[in-house]
Amino acid sequence: MEDYLDLLEESLVKKSAILDKIEEFNLKQKDIFTRNGEEPDFERFDAYVEEKGKLIDELNALDNGFETLYERVADTLKENKKDNADRIRRLQDLIREITDKSSSLQSQERTNRELMEDFFQNTRSQIGKGRTSLNAAYSYFQAQRAGNGTESFYVDSKQ
Repeated sequence: MEDYLDLLEESLVKKSAILDKIEEFNLKQKDIFTRNGEEPDFERFDAYVEEKGKLIDELNALDNGFETLYERVADTLKENKKDNADRIRRLQDLIREITDKSSSLQSQERTNRELMEDFFQNTRSQIGKGRTSLNAAYSYFQAQRAGNGTESFYVDSKQ
């Protein structure tokens, strides 16, 4: 039984460490979109997304292993609560810590998504303004080329 509890605890400690690494990547991603005046480095952003994906795969594997192991020992733990009270408290504390980190990560992800959406919205807006300016210049050029019987001229009012 002690070995199973060790494995459960080790799994939760690993999960907590992986969540810390994901948080680091979230902060790096946020930094990409919050640098004033700099164009975001999308290659680095994609690399961070890829690394986070690998970490999430590890989390899923740990979750599956934890659940399988817990199912094996759940009845024994319930029967021997007094004997394992300290160990159960440690496991519960780790689970609370992981839950808090997960909530924090969700908030960070939401913030990063909003930063990215704002960037793309601003970029689309700038493209729209550029198109409007380009269309106005093209219309002016077409009007000048057509001539319409009028020529532009400059009157010098200085004598």
